[in-house]
Amino acid sequence: MSSHNAARFDEPPVTGGAKRTRHTLLIAALGLLAVALVLGVMALARPPAPVAEGGAPLDLERSQVVRGDLVENVRVQGTLGHGAPRDMGTTLEGTVTATPAPGTVVSAGDELFRVDDKPVVLMKGKLPAWRGFSEGMADGNDVLQLEQSLASLGFFHLTPDTKFTPVTKTAVKYWQKSLGMKQDGTIEHGRVVFSAKDVRIQEAKAKAGAAAGPEVVTVTGVEKEVQVFLNTSQQSLAKKGSKVKVSLPGGATEHGTVRSVGIPVEKEGSDGATRKIPVTVVLNKEKAVADLQDVPVGVQFTQAKAKDVVQVPVSALLAQPGGGFAVEVSDGANVKLVSVKPGVFANGLVEVTSGDLKAGDTVVVAK
Repeated sequence: MSSHNAARFDEPPVTGGAKRTRHTLLIAALGLLAVALVLGVMALARPPAPVAEGGAPLDLERSQVVRGDLVENVRVQGTLGHGAPRDMGTTLEGTVTATPAPGTVVSAGDELFRVDDKPVVLMKGKLPAWRGFSEGMADGNDVLQLEQSLASLGFFHLTPDTKFTPVTKTAVKYWQKSLGMKQDGTIEHGRVVFSAKDVRIQEAKAKAGAAAGPEVVTVTGVEKEVQVFLNTSQQSLAKKGSKVKVSLPGGATEHGTVRSVGIPVEKEGSDGATRKIPVTVVLNKEKAVADLQDVPVGVQFTQAKAKDVVQVPVSALLAQPGGGFAVEVSDGANVKLVSVKPGVFANGLVEVTSGDLKAGDTVVVAK
């Protein structure tokens, strides 16, 4: 039996006073890191490795020291669906005569709904339609969007620009002919609705027979996506393009990618309104969630807390009299105490910033 093991074998039971002393020492030692205070209590609860009668070490649980990135996994709840809904309508006066069925995907050039039995058409563009179109109108980016859409539909054959020219008027006439409308080369305000992307009809807000207005249909995005709202303290977790894991109902897990991170918004919760960061995640395999809509899912974000560091389980730490920490290193037959200095904690592991410890060593951990 080594002298170290013998000392551990003869150690008297810890009395209430001794426990208080060890507890005081632990609090002092953990003043360096707030999170280490909680995790260090776990380490304090583990007594030194016992030795069996006759000098042979008992069969203790052991773990191998590793070197690599220390990562933190944070799981939050999100909602799987087609994104936030929004309403679309028109400034045209008249009666709604038809709307697409829920689930219909409307692309540039497609009918969004009908007013007085004439189509209101979706066109591609970020700028909302704010006026009608006709020859002689002032130049503008809305004209550019219109010509770009007409070009994509095969009606405009020049390079799109911001000017409504006779060529534009001719293209509009051909477009009107394809829709069965009057071919006058002008487009009244409200006949086209611009959208940066294709939309999916969620529901009709105005049924056939209702007066046309700004809320005729409710639409969403076409892709399935997960909406997550993070606390402002978690902002570093989500970066555009970072990879996440999404836990689906039933236990399946799919991989996803952060598509966008928004600016903080006010969200109502059980404790009142708090500022949250909206995060949009798209799934790598959308077919895996084809039958799911508006369901809660779990989203796991991974963040590197430290790069290329030596790390051990938190439960391997032993608080030492007088302050500091140590771990028990085992070579299979003997156990020796090695002083260490803990660093960053994450996922039940702790970085070791100093001490005679290297990757491949075996340490004793609490069962």
